[in-house]
Amino acid sequence: MHILHSVLWVVVTGLTSLISPALASPGDDLMAFHDCLYQCEQISCHRNPYHIVQREFRDELTRPDSNYEWKYYNGHWHFMEMPLPWYLRALLWDCESNCDYQCQRVITAERRKRDQEILQFHGKWPFWRIGGIQEVASVIFSLGNLYVNYIGFKKVWSAMKMANSTTLKWQYANVIAMSAITVMAWTCSTIFHIRDFEITEHLDYYFAGLTVLAGFHTLGARLFNLHKPDNWHWRLFFTTLCVAAYSAHIYRLVTDWSYTYNMQANITIGVIQNCFLFGVCYNLYSKYYYEEVGPNEKTVNLSHLHYINFRRIILPSFFSRSAKLYSLYPLLLCTIVSLGMSLEIFDFPPIFFDLVDAHSLWHLVTIFPAWLGWFDWMIWDINENICTELIEEEKKKNE
Repeated sequence: MHILHSVLWVVVTGLTSLISPALASPGDDLMAFHDCLYQCEQISCHRNPYHIVQREFRDELTRPDSNYEWKYYNGHWHFMEMPLPWYLRALLWDCESNCDYQCQRVITAERRKRDQEILQFHGKWPFWRIGGIQEVASVIFSLGNLYVNYIGFKKVWSAMKMANSTTLKWQYANVIAMSAITVMAWTCSTIFHIRDFEITEHLDYYFAGLTVLAGFHTLGARLFNLHKPDNWHWRLFFTTLCVAAYSAHIYRLVTDWSYTYNMQANITIGVIQNCFLFGVCYNLYSKYYYEEVGPNEKTVNLSHLHYINFRRIILPSFFSRSAKLYSLYPLLLCTIVSLGMSLEIFDFPPIFFDLVDAHSLWHLVTIFPAWLGWFDWMIWDINENICTELIEEEKKKNE
């Protein structure tokens, strides 16, 4: 489910980013890596055959009174010829950044031959670049998340157009805004994994934080029934508060970027947001529970069957039994996302031709909850629960 995912996403990436600048990546400190960078940049970028000069003037350059700093040269290191291919230049690779990538791969290959530990460089694993894309698997799985959330966005949009109540449309607008923001967040994630620049990293964080706050707003409005006409002043206050909080958050990051602050802010909002979600599920479960065991001995509510896609729901034989059980479905989706987070905690070097790591598999896991009925559940909740409450309140007013 993309709401919980966005929280855990920010937490994990925040922790990673917090630790990385403090400890640096061990690969960055390797002498062989620095020698490789110097060799590649001098020969490929500056066309300076320093190794030939060193060989021809060895005696003069190594005299005790010489100030020349002797540079290591490895004839087995081979680098891409200049100019770079068009597809690399199109993705803003230059000679220096290309040398950095090539040396990561060269040093990693040598360490593998010696059965040494694979190290990270600049906070990332030395992935195999394909077509200029730095993290191919993460890009593919981010696009998968983008696709399923876009399909969900269209589904909610179609449901909103069919709603015949202004109040229902307001709640649908909340969900649509949250879904649109999530689509934008996955777009930024895709771009960031294609090419890691400061601006792509920051946009990735900005929209991840906005996704957290959008979920906080949507679930808070649902839990406290801000969709009701009588609560319009609280609705306005809550929305204004969220907009102001995010504006202050962005201002804080723009003026003084801090991984620590970003992590703390998003964790705080994320924890509260997920408490809202559990509160919504608990209230719905209680409602349907008392309907089934109440004095009127009502039949089991099966209204949710009109919204379930049996080919895209987990345990259909269980959750199709009653609306009471279906009200808990988001908690299962939360569990899936939480288990997926363990992939980030137990990080490991890339596998499958150096394309797939724990972070990319985390993105793979988060595709499924959005695909397996999260949007169907929200549409059911609005049409069958919010709508029912509004009808009942209207009847009470007319009595």
